[in-house]
Amino acid sequence: VSFCLKELPMAPINRLPEIAAATELAPDAPPQEDTPTTRVGKAMHRLLEWGDASVQNAAAAAAEFDLTPDQGVQAAAMAQRVLHGHGAWAWDSALVGWQANEVELMHEGEPLRLDRLVQRKDTGHWWVLDFKSNQTPQNRPDMVAQLLTYRSAVQNIYPDETVRAAFLSANGELIELAENHGPGSK
Repeated sequence: VSFCLKELPMAPINRLPEIAAATELAPDAPPQEDTPTTRVGKAMHRLLEWGDASVQNAAAAAAEFDLTPDQGVQAAAMAQRVLHGHGAWAWDSALVGWQANEVELMHEGEPLRLDRLVQRKDTGHWWVLDFKSNQTPQNRPDMVAQLLTYRSAVQNIYPDETVRAAFLSANGELIELAENHGPGSK
């Protein structure tokens, strides 16, 4: 049996003490409410982690999250729209030089879990991608703030590199937050 464990490329040496100090264990976040809608969203996430919303994977995700057959179809359809939508490049090995799902980081003493982090081969840009079953996450200040925090955490690790952030919504849209999108920006 073999397995592959992804890890972030080396951070700049001058940043290692600061990064190490920020990775002390923090208390776990409160559990998310368990509703049919959240379970469909979790199944969509799982399929996107796998990068494959095939019938077999959709059935496995539906079983894992205790979904009805109709809910399983809904989760698979949302994942398919993401995998074949404007952000499909994020799963294309010809374009992506490094990638990982469910990347755990500490930022300002808080644990974070990024849905997908990739580095493009062509530009070298890092992309923080946040999967959302919500079709308009850019209209939700809490979701925007969360994604900005994720981008800031990666930018702190790679201060001299371009870090971009986008939502991948259930309707297949890639919704990038502008470089200057942050506290106080319009």
